[in-house]
Amino acid sequence: MFKSFNHSLQDISFIILSFIFIFLMFMSVNDSTKESYELLIEIEVKEGDTLWSIASNYADGLSTQAYLSLVKSHNGLDHDIIYPGQKLLVPQHATEKVDINESNYLLSSKH
Repeated sequence: MFKSFNHSLQDISFIILSFIFIFLMFMSVNDSTKESYELLIEIEVKEGDTLWSIASNYADGLSTQAYLSLVKSHNGLDHDIIYPGQKLLVPQHATEKVDINESNYLLSSKH
């Protein structure tokens, strides 16, 4: 009876350690994606825009879902609802050439 109990404790310990390792791995990936975006630009939401469409337009080298999370984080959004005329900060790589017009302004992400 004690052999099977000890064996099950080892299995549970292995499973717990595996979950911790996977969690830490995902956290390090998330941190590295945030660091790669050094600039923020301000855009104005146009009629028909969605967070998904904005994320898919600006997510260079990152999945749309991951970029969407960055946009929501930088703008303090806990939902996906946006409206025309709303200003959003969208992350950009520092090496990207960004066209600046009346509705786009470069901002430092360290402000």
